[in-house]
Amino acid sequence: MAIDCHAHWIPPLLAQALRRRRAAPRIVPTENGERFFTYQGNRPFDARLSDLEARRTFMRGCGVETQVVSLAGLFGVDCLPVEESVPLVRLFNDAVVEAQRESPDAFVGLAALPLADIGLACTELERACSRGLSGAILPADGFRTVTAAERFNPLFEVGERLGAHFFVHPGPVEPLPEVQVRDVRGDDAWQRHIVLETQARLSEVVMTLNFSDYLNPYPSVTVQVANLGGTIPFLLERMDEVTRERPGVPLPSMTRSRCYVDTASFGARAIELAVACFGADRILLGTDCPIFDTARVLKALANARLDADTRERIRFGNARDLFARVT
Repeated sequence: MAIDCHAHWIPPLLAQALRRRRAAPRIVPTENGERFFTYQGNRPFDARLSDLEARRTFMRGCGVETQVVSLAGLFGVDCLPVEESVPLVRLFNDAVVEAQRESPDAFVGLAALPLADIGLACTELERACSRGLSGAILPADGFRTVTAAERFNPLFEVGERLGAHFFVHPGPVEPLPEVQVRDVRGDDAWQRHIVLETQARLSEVVMTLNFSDYLNPYPSVTVQVANLGGTIPFLLERMDEVTRERPGVPLPSMTRSRCYVDTASFGARAIELAVACFGADRILLGTDCPIFDTARVLKALANARLDADTRERIRFGNARDLFARVT
């Protein structure tokens, strides 16, 4: 059994709406099939991203029993102006509700929210959770600092009342111009953006949510940060050394983790570091399906130097307990 806590989906009705758009995010037909255009560039739009039957077949083949599905912030839907984002995120949320009803063991849903208006985002979170979703996905760019994160206080207040789960995933808080970062090869622009820049941003998220008192007013909220929390596991010893120069400040390594992180970072050594950093009970299996290779992440977990109990907690036990509490 495995529970994949980091997976994405574009429901067919949302895909149809994206085909009608003339600006990113949009789906465009080409001679070689459809392509999905976002502000970062474009990629093939294939069945695994939209077709749930194909997704279920794929999951069975990988040994994944359940996926926690969300609409990736990097697609650029939730940050659009409200007149554009509201109908799109509701298409997604309503489709996930139906997917859960049809396959309650296969899918757990996290809502997409119209980020341009926090009041409307709170309303949509209430609506989505009342229909059976477990929380929402939020953009990493919104948590670069504690001051920036205060914009989301109303959402966390609603989440506290609902006992919601928030998944902080790479993504912007405002629409960005459409560019083709993937095709810029001279300076490894794609590596710099999707690896260095993105993982640094997730590290800032962990600083905001894990090493400050931001989450203290929200004990009933749970938070997951994508990709093993960025570079924090690698930097924790250095963070301790810097903290020793500040008398009275607790060492980061001695701070009880409030955040969960997921394994969508693809390597066994990184998973080992994350377990040492955050604790075995704070690591969730996440594969970033279907953007990245689910089998590779499962292999990395199998190859990590962990005891059998820790490995099984990451594969399914931590997520089982987390989402049983949330739902």
